[in-house]
Amino acid sequence: MLLNTDVISTLHEWLRSHLDTLDALVFDIDGVLLVNGRAAPGSQDVLAMLRKNRIPFFLLTNDGDHSTEEKADILNAADLQIYFTEIVSCADGLVTLHMGEKFSEDPFFIMGNLGNPCFAQKAGLHTTRDLSEIHRCQGIIVGEKGYDWETTINAVVNFFIQKPDARLIVPNPDEYYPGKTSGHICIGAGGVARFIVRVLETYGIRVSPIYLGKPFSPIFEKTHAQLEAFYGSPVPRNQVLMAGDFIRSDIQGALDFGYCSALVLTGVTTLDMLERSAVRPDLVFEKLG
Repeated sequence: MLLNTDVISTLHEWLRSHLDTLDALVFDIDGVLLVNGRAAPGSQDVLAMLRKNRIPFFLLTNDGDHSTEEKADILNAADLQIYFTEIVSCADGLVTLHMGEKFSEDPFFIMGNLGNPCFAQKAGLHTTRDLSEIHRCQGIIVGEKGYDWETTINAVVNFFIQKPDARLIVPNPDEYYPGKTSGHICIGAGGVARFIVRVLETYGIRVSPIYLGKPFSPIFEKTHAQLEAFYGSPVPRNQVLMAGDFIRSDIQGALDFGYCSALVLTGVTTLDMLERSAVRPDLVFEKLG
């Protein structure tokens, strides 16, 4: 694929002459397909082109607040026809994690929301959100919003003081995500987790979070396994294009995994931010279409 750091007008137009060089596309959702809660201009045309040419695609999201079913409903309400099976969430990594780890029967304490149906329960984990039960938990899963931060964070910090070897699982590594108002951001689960880690570190306790979403590999490994299942054969990673708006999660994650990367300037990253970044995407687009 041609390396190009010049800003290209639209992904849709670029795909017209490059579609035969790709085996699949992977999209971030918020800031790329959805902008301020609405379908991004050109998003419907891009997805229609891929379906017409039978090019598989998946939507990767660090939104652990919504189940894939809920996220599909949000996209469909914005007139983007998406099946929940085409969405891979950061919290989907809980399934693989549970399969590979020797967890006890003790519950995990969940901070905040983790989708409906709950990703952790779908993964077969025992869970609780009752702070009076946190002492008997084997670990903490950091969800999104919907909880009393002060009370819960204090309880979690003291939990790790008592159980420093317990697991801190963070489906969404992002420190922030786009707010509903243009130019505003909200603190994500990754930001909360890093705050907890920093407080514990100053107290003399080191806790290493287990991150599942972009830019870490679990979400990409699950996606690539689904692509190879679709083809029934290995898929070269450099034949997959990841389109995202966040340098630190979408672009860095794609590059680390071996995907080609495309930054779309409709989300949190501006040209000024790109110029200051050491991470260089393969392609840069003003918008989807």
